[in-house]
Amino acid sequence: MSLPGDASLSLDQAPPLSIPASFFLLAPVAIAAAGVLLLVLGVDPLESGGRPGSGALTHLGTLGLLGSVMLGALYQMIPVVLGGAVPAIRVAHAVHAAWTLGVTALVAGFLTGPGGLWGIGGSLLGAALVLFLVPVGLAMARASAQTATRVGMGFAVVGLLVVGLLGLSFVALRGAGWLPPGYHPTTWRIGHLGLGLAVWVGGLLTAVSWQVLPMFYLSTEIRPAARTAVTAAVGLSLLGVPIALGLGGSIELVLALLAPAGVAIWAAHPALMIPALRARRRKRQDESLTAWFGALVCAPATGLCAVAAIAWPSPRWDVAFVLLAVLGWGGLALHGMLCRVLPFLVWFHRLSPWIGKVKVPPMRKLLPQDRIRRGVLAHGVALGLLLLAAGTGSDFLARIGGLALLVTGVLLGANLVSVLRVRAPESVSP
Repeated sequence: MSLPGDASLSLDQAPPLSIPASFFLLAPVAIAAAGVLLLVLGVDPLESGGRPGSGALTHLGTLGLLGSVMLGALYQMIPVVLGGAVPAIRVAHAVHAAWTLGVTALVAGFLTGPGGLWGIGGSLLGAALVLFLVPVGLAMARASAQTATRVGMGFAVVGLLVVGLLGLSFVALRGAGWLPPGYHPTTWRIGHLGLGLAVWVGGLLTAVSWQVLPMFYLSTEIRPAARTAVTAAVGLSLLGVPIALGLGGSIELVLALLAPAGVAIWAAHPALMIPALRARRRKRQDESLTAWFGALVCAPATGLCAVAAIAWPSPRWDVAFVLLAVLGWGGLALHGMLCRVLPFLVWFHRLSPWIGKVKVPPMRKLLPQDRIRRGVLAHGVALGLLLLAAGTGSDFLARIGGLALLVTGVLLGANLVSVLRVRAPESVSP
């Protein structure tokens, strides 16, 4: 089955619905858990990136929210967009289990301090990455598509590998009496976070947006030269940063090598996509698109915050950067994607085979716009409150922001579960 408007997309090799859906459902759980953490700890995790609560909160966002959705999206997008089936697809269930337990153990390890949980979390996440990267890498290598989307997705997957190796090195070297040559913890942490956000998350978001936004929102196509330039900038950072870290390069060098990807995803990409979405052929209101616009507006704010954190070093700038990048830019984009893509997948897998036999509800009916609106609004309120809390040091605002984050997770989770409860043929009427 080819999708209208893009002959390069086919769902014939799409994985079972349970695989991407199981990863997608981890996102609202992570958001709600982050909200509970802030309700309990107050402003402490927002005071400095070096505090235990801050590490737990950051990894709930990067691994629990962003990482979970992106793993599920890759399982779905590789066969659909690139035309290469992921081998041993059922192994994805083991990846899901190891990823879920690994994130849980790692977050608990941050909160409880050095001990067994840290090592357990690292081991489980390492196993999940191996089980994910091997079949996904094979599928991408065999894929026939030759597009900027394929190259961008490839860069993102390699970025995930590098970020994972850096993260596992922190686990292995934590408390070690010997450190390898060239290992500078602060520089490596900057490379770890920068590659994770700019190459892994940013590379995949931009690559997927070239296909998803025209397909679902009928936005105008981005020029091939512009897509190539953005992708090349991400690739340049992916190549340079690991080499600099391995050779013991300075913090300044690592930041300079991260700059091409940062400019591409937080400046060039929104500058390309906002006009393309505003010029879309279908002007019907779509609240999931509101989330995408919010993400694209947060992108340049994220980049400016990164510049401010470099120019005027302060824990507040660092925390604001992570909040904008994870909860704002990445989180809002994925919130919008989940509210658009999951209804489509459920409609395709469970309802489309009944077309012409019984009356099938349109895809938009599976998740009403007012429900999406409430979730996106709660998401935006939580982001605003937490940015204010980080800037002012207000414990009250941090806890209220945590409550808003908990509400966001509950609303998003309820929306996704309501879509997944749709069944056929019982869900349709003659």
